[in-house]
Amino acid sequence: MRTALSLLPLVCGLLYSASCLSSAPGPRPDAAGEVAQRAATMRSAQLSFISEDFPRLEEMADRFRSGKSRTPSGLWHLTLFYGGIDSLAERQKRAALGGDIDGAFELIESTTRKWMRKYPDSPAAHIVHAGVLIDHGWAYRGGDYASNVKPESWAPFRKYIAMARDHLEKHKEVASRDPRWYETMLTIARAENWERDEFEKLLAEAVNREPLHYQTYFMALEYLMPKWHGDVGEVETFAQDATSRTQGQEGQGMYARIYWYASQSQFANDLFEDSLAVWPRMKAGFEDVVARYPDSWNLNNYARFACLARDKAKTKELLERTESSIVPEAWTPQSLRAQCAAWVVGP
Repeated sequence: MRTALSLLPLVCGLLYSASCLSSAPGPRPDAAGEVAQRAATMRSAQLSFISEDFPRLEEMADRFRSGKSRTPSGLWHLTLFYGGIDSLAERQKRAALGGDIDGAFELIESTTRKWMRKYPDSPAAHIVHAGVLIDHGWAYRGGDYASNVKPESWAPFRKYIAMARDHLEKHKEVASRDPRWYETMLTIARAENWERDEFEKLLAEAVNREPLHYQTYFMALEYLMPKWHGDVGEVETFAQDATSRTQGQEGQGMYARIYWYASQSQFANDLFEDSLAVWPRMKAGFEDVVARYPDSWNLNNYARFACLARDKAKTKELLERTESSIVPEAWTPQSLRAQCAAWVVGP
């Protein structure tokens, strides 16, 4: 019979650390810089989940939710908490491809059920359970275009997505205190091809409840991407609307963050060729982002986008500014920084 300990190797693989098996849940997320904080928060959530340390999970979720604490780049620690646990389900999803999908998810779903039984009024427990059900469904569907999905895969995919939706709606009164509830429902809206008015109603409720939760906007943006239910014009309109809504607290920063995410999700380094992103406005957005969160992660990404937008003066300034604080993870491919450095000194 399998136990929670069988998930430990998965965590080590995710963390690239052979020593993680003997570690405590990890340092508090305010103990280091951006990359280290992200790893520490995710690691703490992962290890607490696989060891079924539900009091620790509850303490973390409550603290991050009530405090709305952020990393040096501005990312919510709550996002990393859920991301750490979700990465375990993602790993199971990849491991299950072409094999025993239900068996691959048996253990992790058993753990979420134990968590819910012990803490029936826990927003996090219900949200994580629904997220695992969603990953279970996607393990059947796969990530290919709909036209390439096997016909027999649709029924179990829809079954698990519907189960996740039913669970979230059943426990909405408790779980929607956490903005992740809305984020997860928005992923369901995309998967179930909701009509636009139903999607818009959910989004409006989400941002009225918590207007500064970045991931709400990012998951809504997924629905509006050309690869799903929208087009580049709708992405631009959404970016403008999100910026107007958050301007009092974020300045123009949300415009930069929306297109930053759009680049990661669909447009990659062709953002300025394939979308309607307006560089002067995105540049103003990045200025507001780094004014509030002057972290090397943000500055390196700002430099990358300046280079992609062919803003030579700003690229040169930012490359010089980050010369002693290069973040390789911000450059995709990592050779791009060297290419940008060569370009700014050229004719």
